[in-house]
Amino acid sequence: MDHMEENGPLVAPSRAVERQIRRYVNAPVHRFVAVAPPELAPICLGELLSLGLESAEASPAGAEFSGKLRTAYTASLWLRTASRVLCRMARFRAGAVEELFSRCLALHWELWLPGTIPLSVESHVIHSRIEHEGAATRTVHRAIQRRFESRGIVAPPWAIRGEPELPSSDPLARQRVLVHVEDNLCTISLDMTGGHLHQRGYRLKHAGAPLRETLAAAILMRSGWDGETPLVDGMCGAGTFAIEAGLMACGMPPGGRRPFLFESWPSFEDKTWAYLRRKAEEQAAARPGAPILGVDLDPASLEISRENARRAGLENAIQWVPADFFQLDPGKLGLPPGTVVLNPPYGRRLRENPARTYERVGAHLREAFGGWRAVVLAPDRESAMKLRMRQARAWKVSHGGAPVVVMMGRME
Repeated sequence: MDHMEENGPLVAPSRAVERQIRRYVNAPVHRFVAVAPPELAPICLGELLSLGLESAEASPAGAEFSGKLRTAYTASLWLRTASRVLCRMARFRAGAVEELFSRCLALHWELWLPGTIPLSVESHVIHSRIEHEGAATRTVHRAIQRRFESRGIVAPPWAIRGEPELPSSDPLARQRVLVHVEDNLCTISLDMTGGHLHQRGYRLKHAGAPLRETLAAAILMRSGWDGETPLVDGMCGAGTFAIEAGLMACGMPPGGRRPFLFESWPSFEDKTWAYLRRKAEEQAAARPGAPILGVDLDPASLEISRENARRAGLENAIQWVPADFFQLDPGKLGLPPGTVVLNPPYGRRLRENPARTYERVGAHLREAFGGWRAVVLAPDRESAMKLRMRQARAWKVSHGGAPVVVMMGRME
């Protein structure tokens, strides 16, 4: 905590404000939420536990954990499958808008919110005497404005209603305040992340329909690949699978090269954050313990993959191979059995019959990848069955709002 933002240049907070921030924001133990879709939530919970956060437990939003604010810095830096991290700022009973206003007015908003980032209050109301979301949103926003005015501070600007989603290239474009009222119990959460956590900062270009980085990481974790055996991304596109595998195998944090919304908060402990990032960099391996290959027939896709890998700090950690997957023989490349992942083009990207494509994929896996673990994404179960993977398990996930079947099994 070295500065405080107002509507103007950065200014140093007074000693009194510093003491208040320590007392009300940095010193207390808070409850946090690692937001994740239902299919990824168990993996996200496992990540939190592996970080030593023993308080972590499953929740309807994904997974929750407790700690001081710096604990959420660690989670934000290292979580590979979460969508974002929220801080549970307050929880209280409020059965009417008058009570909601008075309780919100008493909160120390000026110690939490950055003064220059547009504020977006989003409400969800269930079984409450507060009639609807709009009333809750207006009440909370009015209380925040009044609180700032009572302290002689200019309140944050109000995000324009109906404004389209702000560009992902600017993860600090909006501070979201989430208000959840259920059975007259109000929970207020602050977004700590900004842009979605899949926005690692390395994929500025993509080829075709990109796979979200969080989903790619979750699939790799679910497959059981541990970085000790080779990984081949047989149709790499923008290289997402290979790059996420490289980050995992080298022990590099997925959030190490992107900004976070909490960095703009008055309570931000920049020395703590710098230490966490520096420690992560020092512990990272220069190369993975086993080969990671990204394979694609399209030279433009491989060039995009190389650029993305360079931005991720993996310039020398991944081998990019210009080849047709259907002609690829890992034995001729000197690779022992490992894991092969495939995200074949389907839908509008697929020129031939989907059934024929998946029949060909399955046939080549059986012919050239005996003893390998195979992970293949398919648009539906019918296409997945054309792979004819024995003793395979199917995992249904959502990719870009559409259902996807991930088939995982060992090739005989």
